Amino acid sequence: MTRLVTALLALLSFTGCTLIDQRTFAPSPEAKAQPAPPPAPVIIDTRTPLVTIDYTDPDPDYAQLLHAAVRAAEARYGGVEFDVIAVVSSTSDGQEGQERATAVMRSIMRDHVSSERIHLGLRTDPALKAGQVRVYVR
Repeated sequence: MTRLVTALLALLSFTGCTLIDQRTFAPSPEAKAQPAPPPAPVIIDTRTPLVTIDYTDPDPDYAQLLHAAVRAAEARYGGVEFDVIAVVSSTSDGQEGQERATAVMRSIMRDHVSSERIHLGLRTDPALKAGQVRVYVR
């Protein structure tokens, strides 16, 4: 009799089980690929530049304007830091933009601003007709 009870209990314990088949390992069809979210818009620096040097003229004369702006920023905010950002119309203009930003950085350093307080950067803006170097105050 105990064998019968044991067998009956064993059979009753399996009633809640299901057979192993394909549904066990893939319970639902594969999820459909979701479309990629739209790319985030490119945001050009929203700060107002202290100085914008426009290179529509290949050799603009910016030295005096830059000197006066740097001196005014230094007088107002001691230890101010500068972001010198070259903005070019395409990535192919990047080397020229870097050279221009470096020249502006050297000009700022001639005003006795240490290189640790000058930060260089490069951005693209396809809407530009000619490159620019923008100097921002941090």
